[in-house]
Amino acid sequence: MIESIVDYWTELDRSVHPRDRSTFDQFGDHGFNLEFPPPAYIGDIMNAPIIILENNGGFGADRTPAEFPDKKAHEEFRAMLSAPRPLDLSQRTVSPYYRSRNYTRLLTSGLAAIVNGVPYRSINGRASRVAELTKVLPSALFHQKWLRQAVFPLVESGKRFLIIHRWSRWNGATNIYLGHPNAVFSTAPVSKDLTSQEMIAAEKFLLRRGRAKP
Repeated sequence: MIESIVDYWTELDRSVHPRDRSTFDQFGDHGFNLEFPPPAYIGDIMNAPIIILENNGGFGADRTPAEFPDKKAHEEFRAMLSAPRPLDLSQRTVSPYYRSRNYTRLLTSGLAAIVNGVPYRSINGRASRVAELTKVLPSALFHQKWLRQAVFPLVESGKRFLIIHRWSRWNGATNIYLGHPNAVFSTAPVSKDLTSQEMIAAEKFLLRRGRAKP
């Protein structure tokens, strides 16, 4: 069920999911910053007809702390994970990254949501032990299972469209979507924005469903 991912992240009480704590402890030094709530997903994941896959949340030494200036900001972000909604640009915890993408309008209108293969924040995918943790973190394994078991039936039935912009942190869970008419793989996964191919495919899907683009 699509809402299973929300149920999972409702368990979050601090900045690390309780099921992930022992794994992080075993790994010692790694490239993830665990001071701030993890962006497991952005937008109305339960209702958005378009799901965009990304690898993991980003971290900036100056930018990220500015998004979470106090304890209340942490609580607000966790509340968003527990009750996902279209992206609200007036919220202070919204990263500048999501304010200036070519798909921002899809997030704010509720037509799309982003899901990260690994929910935690790192400077980049080459940071220490990020790739290793991708393969063993319970939350990452849960996201992969969710993509295969909860999302695939919805894509198969035409109720959701999947934009696979980045896939290296999904450990092969995206393979079942190869060649699927309701999914598109990016030809430029290093790009911050979606390619024109991805955007056009999403807009065609919305038109087929009778949903006009914003």
